[in-house]
Amino acid sequence: MRLSGPAAGDAMLQTSADPSGAMVLGTLNNCGSGRTPWGTYLTCEENFNGYFGSTNPDLDRPAAFRRYGINLESRYNYEHHDARFDISAEPNEPNRFGYVVEIDPANPDSTPVKRTALGRFKHENAACAIAPDGRVVVYMGDDERGEFLYKYLSNGVYQPGGSTDGLLDDGQLFVARFNEDGSGEWV
Repeated sequence: MRLSGPAAGDAMLQTSADPSGAMVLGTLNNCGSGRTPWGTYLTCEENFNGYFGSTNPDLDRPAAFRRYGINLESRYNYEHHDARFDISAEPNEPNRFGYVVEIDPANPDSTPVKRTALGRFKHENAACAIAPDGRVVVYMGDDERGEFLYKYLSNGVYQPGGSTDGLLDDGQLFVARFNEDGSGEWV
């Protein structure tokens, strides 16, 4: 799968198997899927943390790993069978999961794309709409308790039948802030 958007190629996405930080072997723990206006689907990587662990019991995990719930022991023990899932051997591999993945079921030759502009968290869902001004809006929720609702708004405008390149790579990500009275705003 290809990584796209602002995080693609970042040093935190580079591994020994992919020094470019641009291609990922597969997707994990996919959840709710939303259809785009152009016919692709946005499938969501939730709870990816349970696949990673460490064969080094003394490893000091980065703060971000603790926040995501990436522990020294995984749910599935993959770290004991494949170094890719061992955070002591491949500390950047978990950073390559937790994205919305765009797939095109009508084109078996297409390469699925992990859309980093849509944020990285335990994605529960992604619902796509077109704003009145033609920009693409993607609404997303985090599957972790006490987390947030997000909205992505593309900078580009969707044209039916036109190119969709960049629509899910170039935009702004918002988080919902709710007030005690039930009102709220996107920040």
